[in-house]
Amino acid sequence: MMPWNSKAYNPLQSAVEVKRVPVGAPVANIQRGRTDGYKDEWDVQRAYRDGVSKVVWVRAAIHAIAQNQAKLPIHLHKGDRLDGEVVKDDPLLKILNVQTNQGENAYNFRYRLSFQLLISTRGAFIEVLRDSNRRVVALHLLPPQYTSAVPDVKNFVKGFLVELPKEKPLMLKPEDVIWIRQPHPLDPYLSMTPLEGAGMAIETEMLAKMYNRQFLLNDGRPGGLLVLRSDIDEDDKMELQARFRGNIARTGGVSVISSEDGADFVDTAATPRDAAYIQMREQVKEEILAAFGVPESIIGNASGRTFANAAEEGKVFWMETMGPHLELLARSLSHLSPHHMMRFSTNEIPIMVLAQQEEARFALDEFNAGLISANEYREITGRSKIESELTDALLANPNLTPMGNTEKPTPSPSTGIDQGVPLDAQTSGPTEPVAQFDPNSGQFEELEDDVAGQGTIGIELPASEVPSELTEEEVANTGGPLVKGQSARHRQPNIKQLSGTVGPT
Repeated sequence: MMPWNSKAYNPLQSAVEVKRVPVGAPVANIQRGRTDGYKDEWDVQRAYRDGVSKVVWVRAAIHAIAQNQAKLPIHLHKGDRLDGEVVKDDPLLKILNVQTNQGENAYNFRYRLSFQLLISTRGAFIEVLRDSNRRVVALHLLPPQYTSAVPDVKNFVKGFLVELPKEKPLMLKPEDVIWIRQPHPLDPYLSMTPLEGAGMAIETEMLAKMYNRQFLLNDGRPGGLLVLRSDIDEDDKMELQARFRGNIARTGGVSVISSEDGADFVDTAATPRDAAYIQMREQVKEEILAAFGVPESIIGNASGRTFANAAEEGKVFWMETMGPHLELLARSLSHLSPHHMMRFSTNEIPIMVLAQQEEARFALDEFNAGLISANEYREITGRSKIESELTDALLANPNLTPMGNTEKPTPSPSTGIDQGVPLDAQTSGPTEPVAQFDPNSGQFEELEDDVAGQGTIGIELPASEVPSELTEEEVANTGGPLVKGQSARHRQPNIKQLSGTVGPT
C-alpha cells in the first residue's frame, strides 16, 4: 500500500494524552518539552516516485498549478492589498520576481514552492536570509522530507529542525522560516494535499498501467498454468519453467512441448475487457483531476468540448483552484514585509481578461439604465474618479438627464432648482418680470405673475437701453416680442421658446 493509504498513517498517534495538559496548542501539548521535530509517516520522496513520476495525470495537474503561479508577477501594496497604493521601488520585488537566490531565479523557486505544497503533508518551508539591517536578501526552499517543526506549548513553534543525511541537525529560529501549509482539519502541524483524497485512484491508475504493460510484454497473452497429465522428473520441470518464463527476450516466442498423456493450459488472468479497462481508466483520470481541481482542458485536451465549455472550465480553474492557491501563498509571503501586502497580478491572464470584460459590460448596462453613476462605473472598471457633480449624478436615458447625485444630497423642489434640467441651464435667484411689446399701444406690457413666475430666461440689459416707443415697422423687424431689459439689437427668440417650468418634471 502507498503511504497515503497506509493504516499506519495516523497524525494524531498520541491524542489520548491531550487531557493531561489543558493549555497551549493541541498537538504541542502532546510533545511537551520535546526537542525533535514533529514528523508524520508520509514519505514525500515515495509520493513523488510512485505518484508524480508514474501517473501522468498527477504530474500534469501539479505542473498546471505550479507553472501558472510561477509566471504571475507579484505586486506590493501599501495597506490594503486590493485598494492600496502599488509599491514599485522595494528591493523585495526583485527577489520575488527576478532572482530569488544565487542558485535559482524567481520562476524556478516559485514553481518548486507550489510543487512541494501540493505533495508534502508537512507543507513548504522557506528559509529567509537577511543582512545586518534585517533586510531580506535571499530565499531558499528547505527540503520538506528533512525539515520538521518543533512544537512549543507557549509559542506554538519553538523552531524548525533540519536533519540532512550525514549532517548534524540544524535548528532554525521561527522568524527565519516561513512555513506555508494548507490547513489540516485535525492537526495544525500538518498540511492537506490532493494526494490524500486521490490516493486510491492514483494507485489504481499505476497498477492498471503496469498490468497493461506486462500484458503487452507477454505478446498480449494472459498468464496461466501449464499442467502436465503425467509425472516428470525435476530436470524436465526446470526446462519447462525456463522455456515459459516471461521476460522481454521471450516476448513473441512460441514453445512446443510433448507429453504422452497430454497437457492442459489454465488461464488465470482477466482480460482487459473483463476488467473494464478503458472505463476504469477514464474514471480514475477524472477522480485525480478533480482532486487537484484541474479540468482536462487546462492540461491541453479540449476534445469533446465546445469553445464556451472550455472557456468556462478555464474560468473555474482560475477562480476555484488558482485563486485559493495564490491567496495562501500571498498571505504567507506577506510576512516578508511588515508594511506591505502581496498580491499576484492576474490582469494579463486571457480568461481573467474576458471575465473582467463581462463585468465591465454589466456595469455599463447598469450605467446606461441610470442605476449607477459614471464614477461608480469608472471605479468598477479600474479607472480613476473624476471630480465633478455630473459624474456622481445618476443619469436617466435617453438624454442623460441628471436625476440624483451619489455623493451629495439632491435639492428638493422648494429650492427652485430643476432636478431634471442641467444646472447651467437653470436660473439662480428671482427673475425680472417678463414684458411684451403691444403694437397697439406702443408700450411694453408686463405679463401676469403666473407667467412671469415660470422663470423665463433672457438677457438683461440696463433699463436705459430699452426704447420707450417702437413703430410697427420696428416691431416687425424684431421678429417677435422682446424681454424687458432688451433692445432690438439683442433680441432673443420667441418668449415661448425660452420659458420653462422650474421644479421637478
